[in-house]
Amino acid sequence: MNRQSDIGYGYNTAIEKLAEELAVPQDRFDQAESRYKDLGEFLHRDESKVREFDPDVYVQGSFALGTPIKPASSNEDYDLDIVVAFRSLNKMSITQADLRRLLKDELKAYRKTRGISSEVGESRRCCTLVYADGAQFHMDVLPAVPNEAKMRLLLSSYMADEALAEGEIAITDSDETATYNVITDDWPRSNPRGFASWFKSRQIEQLNERRRAFLDAQGKVTASVEDVPVFRVRTPLQSSIMILKRHRDEWFAEKNPDLKVISIILTTLSSHAYSGENRVSDAIAKILRDMHLAIEQRGSISWIPNPTDPSENFADRWEMYPERRTAFFKWLEAARQDFGAVQKFSDAGIVLNELALSLGKPLTEATQSRVASSAGSRAATAAPAVAGGASGPGLVFGEEERRPTEPKGFG
Repeated sequence: MNRQSDIGYGYNTAIEKLAEELAVPQDRFDQAESRYKDLGEFLHRDESKVREFDPDVYVQGSFALGTPIKPASSNEDYDLDIVVAFRSLNKMSITQADLRRLLKDELKAYRKTRGISSEVGESRRCCTLVYADGAQFHMDVLPAVPNEAKMRLLLSSYMADEALAEGEIAITDSDETATYNVITDDWPRSNPRGFASWFKSRQIEQLNERRRAFLDAQGKVTASVEDVPVFRVRTPLQSSIMILKRHRDEWFAEKNPDLKVISIILTTLSSHAYSGENRVSDAIAKILRDMHLAIEQRGSISWIPNPTDPSENFADRWEMYPERRTAFFKWLEAARQDFGAVQKFSDAGIVLNELALSLGKPLTEATQSRVASSAGSRAATAAPAVAGGASGPGLVFGEEERRPTEPKGFG
């Protein structure tokens, strides 16, 4: 391979290996799955005080999307987000406070039965279980009731697809003092299952391609790709989000942790910007170039719509705290500069050395080991070409005219 064709190879290799190093080990996914399934079985036991309300227990958040990353240190936990939706209850049959108490009482019994030493905690929306078995897990458990009928009416008023209401839930929020302790139809709402379905749709070709490869490797040639959970494979979109999460964590830890871009914003904007790139390096290029384009300006308000609920703005706190909006664009510019500065290096080691400050030295050093172990099989580990022979978005920023870091309407 001549020098010209070698340009960028080191960058592509480094990015692929960074994603591998950040990935949560499969046994952790299995452990997380066993945790929430065990809780579901416990809530359906004969002695359960909530069994009659038909609790539906499922995972949400990064574990549901396949985008969690390893904790940066042994002092940090894996954050496992769980929903407990009581399908036989509704908003007019119980208060948010009473629903929370019902669940918390059962979690106390679960904690005692399973020998969990830490008390059941609470936040504004969830109850929390902290495991002490070396798993580095804490489980945030969100109580909920169905809310699909109400959401269908709302979607109809927006002339939106009513199918988006599937999976919609009403949730508790102790900060909503006017409604928390009274019977009312006015509850906060969410749709983690709907969001997960939308996330799949943004990468369905790449997702199914990797699912088929997974089934082939398992010898299950007649099984359906739909039977393979998202967390069993890793797509370029998932890998890109994982790497950008770590960059975000490191950047805000140094600048101001209180202003850190929340994961739902990072994930939503990345998913909008992604357009089917097959290499992680190309996916990051496209995401960093275009992720701001999905931010709408509605008058003076920055709006990042929830894909399953057009009335919800994921950036709602930017209006009250404009420094968060400013911090988002400063982080985005820093990410563009950090990844753009190393995109043409032909040596993966140099790429990782240069990224050590922005991604953390422990991560880049561990990734160096992965690169070294695969150095002898370069042809086998080369990134695949983009499907159909089309080129990707190119290695970002270096030759192209710089784009504004904020969408039209920002001063």
